[in-house]
This record gives sequence, C-alpha cells and structure tokens, in this order.
Amino acid sequence: MKILSIDYHLSEAERIKEIEHPNKMQLEAIQYAGYDQFWKEPNGVRQMTSAAAMKAILSSNLQPEDIAFIVAGQSGIPDYIGIDLACQVGAELDCSDVRTVNLVESCGSGISVWFHAASLVSALPTGRVGLVVVAQRVSDAHQDRFGVMNAVLSDGAAAAVVVSDEWPSSVTTIRYLAGDDISDCRYVDMMRVEYGGGRQPVLPDWYDIQNGKLGRERIMDLYKFKPDDLQAFLTLRANNNIKIIERVTSQLGRNLKNPFLLQTLEGIQSIKSLCDRLSIPYERSNLSLLSKLGHVGCADLLISLKMILDQDDIKPGDDIIMSTISTGLKWGAAIFQYGESKIRDVCNQ
Repeated sequence: MKILSIDYHLSEAERIKEIEHPNKMQLEAIQYAGYDQFWKEPNGVRQMTSAAAMKAILSSNLQPEDIAFIVAGQSGIPDYIGIDLACQVGAELDCSDVRTVNLVESCGSGISVWFHAASLVSALPTGRVGLVVVAQRVSDAHQDRFGVMNAVLSDGAAAAVVVSDEWPSSVTTIRYLAGDDISDCRYVDMMRVEYGGGRQPVLPDWYDIQNGKLGRERIMDLYKFKPDDLQAFLTLRANNNIKIIERVTSQLGRNLKNPFLLQTLEGIQSIKSLCDRLSIPYERSNLSLLSKLGHVGCADLLISLKMILDQDDIKPGDDIIMSTISTGLKWGAAIFQYGESKIRDVCNQ
C-alpha cells in the first residue's frame, strides 16, 4: 500500500499564555513541556475531517466517487454518542457504496488505521482508491484540554489517499511497510471520561472539568501509586515505545534507512528521550512542530508528516517511523518509506 496524497485541516490557533485556568501551575507545566499554542475547531468533527479529506482527494486529481473505502480514526469525544466518523465523512462526500471502518482508540487510532487500510487495499476495484482520515476534537465540557499529563489538546484532522503498490504515479509516494501495536490493559481506566456515558450520563450542576484531578495526580490516586510506583509506570511507558518500534522494525528484515521519527506530540522531553534511545537526531523528528501544533491526538502523525514533507526534510529513500502511546494503555508503531523503494532495491541487487 502507498499514500498518494496527504492534507490536513486546522482552524483557529490560540496562545496558552492568554488562557485563564484555575490551575496556573498546570499551564506553566504545559509551557515548560514546549507548548506555545493550540488549535480549536468551531464546527463539528464531521465538517473538520471532511475538509481535510476533500483537500487530499482533489490534490490527487481524484473525485469522491473514486473512493472504495474509508478508514477513520478518532481521539476525543464523538460529537454524538455512537456515531460513526467514517460514515460521517462519507456522508459529506456523498458516498453511498463504500466500505467503512471506524476506530476510536485515542492516539492509537493514528497507527491502527494503517493496518486496516492495508488489509482493504488488496481488494480495491480497478481505478478505485481508499481514504484514511484521523481526527481529534475535544469536548471541553467533558475533558480538560489542559489537564492531560503535561500537554495541551488541539482540535485537528488529516486525511490520506491510499492505493495499491501497483498504482501508476508520476509523483513520489510513501509506501507502508509494516505496523503493529501492544496494550497493557491494567491501565485502561487511566484517562477515562467520567461523565457522558451509560454509567453516569448527565453532567452534574456542580461539575467543572477544569477543577478535576490532573495527569499524574489522577494516576497516583486511581492506582494507589507510591512515588516508586509512578517511576516504574513512567519507565514502562518509555520502554514499551522502544519495544513496539523494534518489533515493527524486525518485520522489515533490514536496518532502517536514515529514519525520521514522528512521535505523538506529548512533550519535548518525551520526544527527546525517545530520539536518544533510538539514536535519531532531534532534527530528524517532529519535535519542532510541538509548540505550533499542540497535541492533536491521533492526527499528530499525519499532520506532522505533511508539514515535514512540505518543508522538504524527508528525502526519497528515507524511512519514516510513526509511534504513538495512548489510553489502553496502547503503544503502536508503523514504518513507511518515502519513494519507490522497490525499484531502487532491484537496481541495487
């Protein structure tokens, strides 16, 4: 499977230093973690994601009727309970005969969309393409966008047109090589949203999400952690990032070629630490985009990829590592290569 085109949608930027929040120390922690601004979407996730999708489709000189499947990944709270983002995007594109897959796996959706898309590409009818979309739109009534660990949550969406490896193309494409994920289910409750579901469907009058427990404080309380327990937990988070990247890399049967790391935008120190352990220079990562984007959940990786390609920071032949950590807890990774590697590999034999 290869990617023909990518595009994204971001609406309104706001500066963190202009935000009023009852916990000023939390905002300071977010700024210390490298964030300067974040993005808000005035419309619903349906309109936001469809705008990104339409841009990606048109930039491939295609039309919505060329789409045979839509795989959608979402982080955050859906606009309506039980609604299917893949079908929402299809409705905006006036699709009436497509396959759809809807994934709601927090940031991990940014990886799992690729496994599912790859499984569908082989059955594409002649002349038809697939569409991958990822989005996050925060429900500010249910989730404090400033209260998840030391990050600020942004609204945004991205889309990619995908085709089989045999699809003829006059532009440089990005080929999906491998992907996988793992979960440690003991931590499934870590970032759950307390109100708005079947157990507690109504927001109490007294409830204000911005006065709730924040990041590490909530983890310490939920799991009755002592300081040593928290350190062990943070070590597990970091080690499993490496574990899943190494597992996916082993599927290639070769070493990575000049890799570029696209990591979930969860703070400067987190990305720097991962770069150090993988021996990847910081400038060969999406670290520089963190202050501008905020943390766009499962859309972090695809938005970052488009921006970095536009900056010409990835060259033909380079491998691209996508890596996420998300609620579940779930760690995911995928490897792509920029350029038509199969042709070069034959020439080099």
